Amino acid sequence: VTTRPAVLKTRSNELVKALTVGSKEVIVKLYDNGEIDDDTISVYFDNKLVLSSKKLTATPLTITLNLEDDNANHELIMVAENLGRIPPNTSLMVVESGGQRFDVRITSTEQKNAMVRFRYQKPQ
Repeated sequence: VTTRPAVLKTRSNELVKALTVGSKEVIVKLYDNGEIDDDTISVYFDNKLVLSSKKLTATPLTITLNLEDDNANHELIMVAENLGRIPPNTSLMVVESGGQRFDVRITSTEQKNAMVRFRYQKPQ
């Protein structure tokens, strides 16, 4: 079990969306939402750092996730490293898994992280 990083303990982690996907491979693309204003984020997946202090732009930051366990919940948490020139830190997360696509609008601040929960469910 990975220890929860300090930034995930000291800020509240607000559940933005819970997604059930039918493929173990999930592709997450993160864009700056609205005006490109130098928002910087870090991303944790199941308490592991997967992106560190990356700037959001019109070009996506892409992460490929592997949901190993059937029916286990996996947490992707986006942490605002700054608020850009136009607070709060906003991003658009596009999630693709198998033939599914989800758009999730995310807002994070220096007090609140944004969490998206994933659950893999075998297609019937």
